[in-house]
Amino acid sequence: MSILDRRVALVTGKGGVGKTTVSTLIALRAARAGKRTLLCETSGSTQVPGLFGQKARGYEVTELAPNLHTMSITSDAAIEDYIVMQLKFRRLYKLVFRNRIVGPFVDAVPGLHDLIQLGKVFDLERNRRSNGSYEWDFIVIDAPATGHGLTMLASPRAMMDLTVSGPFHDNARDVASLYEDPARTALILVSLPEELPVHETEELFGSLGSQRSLVRGIVLNEVHPSPVPDIAAYRALRPALAAGADGAAQEILRFADAGVGRAERQEEARRRLSTLGPPVFGIPFLCDRAIGTRQLSELVGALEDL
Repeated sequence: MSILDRRVALVTGKGGVGKTTVSTLIALRAARAGKRTLLCETSGSTQVPGLFGQKARGYEVTELAPNLHTMSITSDAAIEDYIVMQLKFRRLYKLVFRNRIVGPFVDAVPGLHDLIQLGKVFDLERNRRSNGSYEWDFIVIDAPATGHGLTMLASPRAMMDLTVSGPFHDNARDVASLYEDPARTALILVSLPEELPVHETEELFGSLGSQRSLVRGIVLNEVHPSPVPDIAAYRALRPALAAGADGAAQEILRFADAGVGRAERQEEARRRLSTLGPPVFGIPFLCDRAIGTRQLSELVGALEDL
């Protein structure tokens, strides 16, 4: 089952592993497949528009490319949306919920800000056009980094446990029904081929519990090519190569050794992540660190089988 057969893809991973880039690649792949796609950044992040040479417009839906749109969800804006939808009057929301007494109380409710952000995507997922078709065919959530991402994913159940019954409980139950359904929601974990990110990805997967069934794949980002076609053969020939090498050749061998060592560490990272069960997908390292539309076009094919 392809990730494009779901309604929502949620992407998380340790900070700095390229989570936003992977989210964008997944959204771009969906858009190019003809799906009207919305890429949602969370917690006020506004990195995506810059990848397409556009200015960020925050909570406003912005078109980036054919079939591809983005918005940045903040908990404050999403809470305002939710409350206004219930109260019907925006001025009443500002009077009641943004005053100096009630405001801090709302901010202090455990998990509320995370739940409201997921709830906003929940509303977007079920929105329909006048002809009955979905407004969005596919939604990608660029979720917060590992620890916060896990907390966000657990927020609907946390709110249900906190409230037990009532409208907040019922709304949280509805939101949970989307994010706990592997037929509608896919979870993508992102890592680098390095010890700390791999270890954190292993811990994250272990912490998911029953939600492991949501994991469609693990993306290993910034994978360097091996400098030699056969590492085992290189290791076997290395002593003979070194025996007759002059200074320049020794320098080349040291360079090759570093590349081979990195390739072996990458393969070990892939092996460890593969033991978790979900398929592992590699995204090649690009020397050009300034990611833009050209670089995204080069990388999107790496996730063709996701």
